[in-house]
Amino acid sequence: MKLAALKKKPVLLIALFVLMLTGIQFIGQPVQNQPATAPIKAPDEVLAILQRACYDCHSNETKLSWYDHIAPVSWLVSADVTTARSRFNLSTWDTLTPADQQGRLWEMVNMVLTGKMPLATYAATHPRSRLSAKDLSVLKEYVTNTSPSTYHDTTVINEAAKEFRQFQQQSLPAAGNPVAANGVAYIPGYREWQVISTTNRFDNHSIRVVYGNAIAAKALRENQINPFPEGSTIVKVVWNSIEERNGDITPGSLNSVQIMTKNNKRFADSKGWGFAKFNGTTLKPQGATPMFNTTCFNCHKIASGNDYVFNLPLADKENKREMFDAGNLHVITSFANRQQQSMSVLYGNTSAQQSALTGYKTHVPGEIFRLVTYKQADNKYWFGSYINGEVQSIETVSTASDTGVADKLTYKLERGQWPTGNAGDKVSPAARISAIFSHKPSVFP
Repeated sequence: MKLAALKKKPVLLIALFVLMLTGIQFIGQPVQNQPATAPIKAPDEVLAILQRACYDCHSNETKLSWYDHIAPVSWLVSADVTTARSRFNLSTWDTLTPADQQGRLWEMVNMVLTGKMPLATYAATHPRSRLSAKDLSVLKEYVTNTSPSTYHDTTVINEAAKEFRQFQQQSLPAAGNPVAANGVAYIPGYREWQVISTTNRFDNHSIRVVYGNAIAAKALRENQINPFPEGSTIVKVVWNSIEERNGDITPGSLNSVQIMTKNNKRFADSKGWGFAKFNGTTLKPQGATPMFNTTCFNCHKIASGNDYVFNLPLADKENKREMFDAGNLHVITSFANRQQQSMSVLYGNTSAQQSALTGYKTHVPGEIFRLVTYKQADNKYWFGSYINGEVQSIETVSTASDTGVADKLTYKLERGQWPTGNAGDKVSPAARISAIFSHKPSVFP
């Protein structure tokens, strides 16, 4: 009797397994392909790459293998496709705004460059989805061509001039203290914080200054950023850039103020980071629902090695990077030159900032201007972006503290090599002061 029971037990287990496997096939919604109503339009060689590497998840033209129809594999496939289509759907591509299309394309390329896409599990069973160096070159050229530079863009210049006049007259729209849909509030006092870095992006034609609160700045100085400590907050101020053929990149109109704040309890689903974006001088919050937080985090996943923060002043094997401490000086403006591969931040004390607002026409005793120029470095987390690298020079312009000689300006090179002109000859202090004062202040909200 016992022997017969033992012989029946494996059969029973197999029968139960088959019954369970059959039963779960009726659980869950399989992948459904809706019509491709507004598919992406791109050159044939680009479409061929996208169809081979992206379409199975990021389109309504998903092609399933036989095993993809069998639960529980079908559940995983359905979840992956649903998530992928929510990020972007190449079958409904033309329903996105041109700006959104451009942003998704650059994100796509950067996901591939950082090894995030295609998913390793997908590539293992679909080896043709792996992109070659040639494929990446084709995609890089394509996305670069989708956002060409417009030199001396009069639209951006005129809008910037209008905002600057309002800024001078302290008549920018009163924005109050707006709050994003996920509860992250605008922080009026961020300009008192430590400047972490400065960046510019040629993919979306913007230039930025990035600030960190005391907690974030301390974590950076001590290299304790994996993860950042609770309470760390980072503010990125973004301006639409004005680009010139000589390589100059300067701030134009205010684009947005963007915030990341670490609160592991409130934002557990995004590794503790809460995101917010406040657009224009009115600081209008972006995103009607808290789902905006997920959208931001999905993009920041590329920088998982830096606790999801893109622009950090940490040295690596390629670049000696520094976080310059300006003390009690505040940012007046920032600028860059692509041909010279340099990035600069101009700081000033309160009286220097007031002088800058007058076009540097009037001076009072005790003004201090400090220009910090960095070597430009590639941002390894985002193709299309540059970040400040090693400090090349520190220059100071100041007025005497004596009230009787307020208009006397003194130039001092504190670090680096003496500036030279186009012919390679050393420029005079007066010419250097004039060059520094040619940069008008950025508009801050």
